Amino acid sequence: MPVTIRPAGPADINAIAAIESAAFDRDRFARRNLRRMLAGKSAVFMLAEADGAALGYALLLFRRGARAARLYSVATSPRARGRGAGKALIEAADACAIRRGAQSLRLEVRASNKAAIALYLRSGFAVLKESPGYYDDGETALKMEKRLMAAEVVRR
Repeated sequence: MPVTIRPAGPADINAIAAIESAAFDRDRFARRNLRRMLAGKSAVFMLAEADGAALGYALLLFRRGARAARLYSVATSPRARGRGAGKALIEAADACAIRRGAQSLRLEVRASNKAAIALYLRSGFAVLKESPGYYDDGETALKMEKRLMAAEVVRR
């Protein structure tokens, strides 16, 4: 069954919290933080689903007047890996950021997260710089960016 993406809302808190817990060993959002962001105006959550089951989510953050959106989190449940949920979430994040006027999408990722880095590179992100000691445990982060093009520009 194909992966579908839809906007997530407060009613999806249980699915998002379960994905968060299954996807990450550390750096997890507390449920109260997820709930606060789901209700906020500067955050957009998208949920990946197939066969009626939640497979993953993406969280985008927007700042008024900023030309870059931040892909703050992409998480897929371990049972969903390899089914295209991550790729579909990134494509949906791109489209959402373009609709909201962003010219680029930025993210940070642990340097040890080779699977995520490979997905981001395949999705058009480039490494801007390394930030040693970025995470609480001292691990380096790769700061990545993707330039976005509106559909009108692509059609030229």
